[in-house]
Amino acid sequence: MMRILLLFTISIYMLFSANVSEKIKDQKDSISSAKKLENQINKKLEELAIDIIAGNKAVENTAKQIEELSEQVEALEDSARNANIELDKLTSQNGELIKSQKDMELRMIKIISEDFAYDLVAPNDYSESQDSIIATEILSNLNRVMSSEFKKLAKDYEETTNLIKSQSKKIESIKFDLKEFRQKQTALKSLQSKQKRNLDILNQDKNIYSKKLADIKKQQDEMRKTLENLQILAAKPQVPAKKQTPTKEQNRAKTDDVRMIGSSYQAGNVKRYSGSKTIAPLDKFSVKQKFGDYVDPVYNIKIFNESVVLRSATTDAMVKNVLAGTIVFAKETPVLDKVVIVENGNGIHTIYAHLDKIAPTIKVGQKVKKGYVIGRVKQDLTFEVTQKNYHINPLELIAMN
Repeated sequence: MMRILLLFTISIYMLFSANVSEKIKDQKDSISSAKKLENQINKKLEELAIDIIAGNKAVENTAKQIEELSEQVEALEDSARNANIELDKLTSQNGELIKSQKDMELRMIKIISEDFAYDLVAPNDYSESQDSIIATEILSNLNRVMSSEFKKLAKDYEETTNLIKSQSKKIESIKFDLKEFRQKQTALKSLQSKQKRNLDILNQDKNIYSKKLADIKKQQDEMRKTLENLQILAAKPQVPAKKQTPTKEQNRAKTDDVRMIGSSYQAGNVKRYSGSKTIAPLDKFSVKQKFGDYVDPVYNIKIFNESVVLRSATTDAMVKNVLAGTIVFAKETPVLDKVVIVENGNGIHTIYAHLDKIAPTIKVGQKVKKGYVIGRVKQDLTFEVTQKNYHINPLELIAMN
């Protein structure tokens, strides 16, 4: 009884362990997939575009390999079908031949043993009499018959053995051809699985990329509307909006058909900054998105970035006011998260968007010095600068670290 209970306990433990191991594996796979997705989301637009272009090439190359291998498999299918039929036939024939071979071996042994027995019955020194002469003649005739039968049997045996060898070689050759065919089938299935994974990754990247493009347009529209309401930028004449969502046709980009997005894409709306450099809004950072034109290589859209995106080297980083001025806007918006706009001297306005926190001391109308902490950002800060209805490159205004 104790032994049964012990075995039952061990079985339950092993089953539980297997389930736990499976759950841990699923969890690890899920975490790994989530990390990959997070990495893609956090990439720069240019980096994601490079991934998509590389992904398109990988899909095209794999598709070409699948096509070539499919043609080879298709060409081999008929011969493989015939080879299988011939293999079954040869295997069956060889089975019959081996059975005949064994029967012949038994008959040959029987003849040899009978011949030996007759030799024992009629020894050479046996004394001749009338009866013995008759017996010897009978035995001699029997020996001749058995010898003739043995020779015929030996010949048949040799032919059967050679045929078995010949057919065995054919069987091995067919098996080798079929093995090659199955290897190609396996390789084809592997390529098809790889292609599915490639397409899944590519579609995921394209969805993220399309969302990033749509977000840029949304953010630009909201920023322009805010700056127009504050009379920092002059209102633009309304024109019918063109649908900007990328389509399959736009994916096949043509260099002579470049569409444009960017609410202020006008040559006259941008000017160079000629003043002295000031401090940066973040202590340590890298430039995630540059100011100015960016021709998207995926959908062939020209984007005009009116701001820069600075990526902080540390999380929850302090955002500092870059020039002394007055707070004219400080609140949360639907698209740009928390935004602070400072009116500086010489018609300059500095805009800090996608803040995670606005400093509790910041109020509209408040005067702030250069270097004053206006808020915090988890990682990415959108920083924009205007001067008397013009956009200027924020990187021309600040000192790079």
